[in-house]
Amino acid sequence: MALTNTAISKAKPDSKAKKMSDGGGLYLLVKPSGYKAWKYDFRLNGKRGTYSIGNYPDISLKDARTAHQLAREHVAKGINPKAIKVNQNIVNQLDNKRFSYYATQWIEKQNMAESTLSDLQQRIDKNLTPYLDKERVNEFTTLDLFRITEIVSNRGAKETALIMARVLKKVFNEILLLGVIESNPAQGLAELLPKPDRRQRNNFAHVTTNSELRELLLQIDKPSERQDYAVTQALKLMPLVFLRPYNIRFLKWEYIDFEKHVINIPASELKTRKPLTVPLATQAEIILKDMHRLTGELEYVFVSSRGQNAEVVTPLSENTTTKALQRLIDPITNNPFGVGYMTSHGFRHTASTMLNELGFDSDIIELQLAHIDKNQVRATYNKAQWMEKRTNMMQAWANYLDGLKTQGIVTPINKKAV
Repeated sequence: MALTNTAISKAKPDSKAKKMSDGGGLYLLVKPSGYKAWKYDFRLNGKRGTYSIGNYPDISLKDARTAHQLAREHVAKGINPKAIKVNQNIVNQLDNKRFSYYATQWIEKQNMAESTLSDLQQRIDKNLTPYLDKERVNEFTTLDLFRITEIVSNRGAKETALIMARVLKKVFNEILLLGVIESNPAQGLAELLPKPDRRQRNNFAHVTTNSELRELLLQIDKPSERQDYAVTQALKLMPLVFLRPYNIRFLKWEYIDFEKHVINIPASELKTRKPLTVPLATQAEIILKDMHRLTGELEYVFVSSRGQNAEVVTPLSENTTTKALQRLIDPITNNPFGVGYMTSHGFRHTASTMLNELGFDSDIIELQLAHIDKNQVRATYNKAQWMEKRTNMMQAWANYLDGLKTQGIVTPINKKAV
């Protein structure tokens, strides 16, 4: 009976060496120490001989059979396989490179931000390499790859599982083009995996695709009649400035400089305890100037109509914008988006994810999000340069969002300017 990979991997050593036959003289020798090696017993000129193909798992079952077949062909011609070093010939003929090699080659060719590539490499190293580097790339079937990505999905990381499936498809496609494999086992893999439930997100739930972001922006532009105007305008500004909800709620007119087209948030208002300058895209300025007609004489920018008439003027209350997002209607279900789809804080995560995917400089993104200090930005940028890059990025991002809303199809951002 022919051997199987399962039988080989489960084979346990006995007190004496044993042979596991695959037929035609090929067998796996299992010694009491646990050592496993492929052997081929042959008869040549009336004499018995044994040819050592190689150790398992260095030589897989499939490769051992290939070596065995070539050795048998030489024996049939009256040639001793040991004399011509068939083992070395086989090793030279077979591609010994593992998945991680091809994945690294693919990663190095991608035009993505450094932080995005680093994150992707870490995901590959964690979710794919430990399983795929155990065998040569020509050993894997679609079912094998599905079971590997299913492990990721079953632990609750369904989005990561889908990303890994897409990576596998692209990497194996390159391996196919190189002629190492005859078909792509990852073709259609993503279709086998369960899709993420967009309502099951963390406390900073956020959208990460163009289609999701487009429908959210369109719904923000169509508020219910009962929603306060200040809340609507605050929601419109959030995706354009990346500020934390607290900084939107407590945004003061004294922070806004229309002449220089920036918002200057003082250090006392930020977690980093360092001041932050936010360049204003044209679209963001329109929103703020619109609010200035209503609350320009007050301390805070976003004050509800009820708050404007109160004895003590106060800004929007905590969670006001997140609750407003939950009440927006999902055009697919005609029901409110509800909890777990998007939070006010989630706009920061959405911008970070998508800007990195679009290829913007990760340092500039992190600086705009107030995650790093300007002194940590690469020394190749001076203050004027990083401010220019941030300004260009914010305007390009605002234009990108407009493109999503008006067409659903956007013109790629010219990243050279940022």
